[in-house]
Amino acid sequence: MGSNNAIVALTRGYSSINGYDSLILRNAHLKQTVNKNNQYPLILFHEGNIPKDHQDYIKEMEITQNIEFVDISSAWSGGYEGMCRFQTYDIWNFCKGFDNIMRVDEDCIIQSCGENPFEMGNNVYLRSVYFAESHTETNATLPQKIKELTGAEPSDFYNDKFVYTNVGVANVNFWLEPEMNKLIKEIAYSDLQRANRWGDLPVLGSLLNIFAEGEVGHIEGLVYKHLSHDNVITSNGID
Repeated sequence: MGSNNAIVALTRGYSSINGYDSLILRNAHLKQTVNKNNQYPLILFHEGNIPKDHQDYIKEMEITQNIEFVDISSAWSGGYEGMCRFQTYDIWNFCKGFDNIMRVDEDCIIQSCGENPFEMGNNVYLRSVYFAESHTETNATLPQKIKELTGAEPSDFYNDKFVYTNVGVANVNFWLEPEMNKLIKEIAYSDLQRANRWGDLPVLGSLLNIFAEGEVGHIEGLVYKHLSHDNVITSNGID
């Protein structure tokens, strides 16, 4: 796989610059761990609601890294469901200029990481850990939709082994391949997605279970703090 890589996040706009404290902390830790040589651009997707002075402030807090803000308002549908839709489908089209992307959400603080998290080998995705989906409405409706579209049996793909998507490295072309891209669009833009709040974790996790068996690895040496859940995630390759 190629070497044109980026570190990405979907971030919020805030009324005060103090709202960006977690994002700025995230960026600083990326500099200390993954991006010591500033070799990867930091792509920050936003809903068109981060004004220029706020963008300048965020850049000034981390002047050595190349930070690029990308307005996704043309694809944004709003709310939690809109975020899940973007992370499931639209993100890949916005990242089509890259070979691989490392998603590090704004509330994820990388504490340590191996020498090169983009060392994909023959994998199409490198995870932190596997995670289960706990949302009742999703579990009741999403497996049937994926079965309808793929023919796969839920018992074969819908399990506790979904990649934890808040930090992970993905091959962009895997998701942009025409048949796969059509599939994730049908799921992400289904009325059922908004009605049942299907998240990117069970959707992408299920499709990796179906179409990428043996092509999902883990990020060597990764330890990060997930601020929203106040826990520490360690990637050790254990299923």
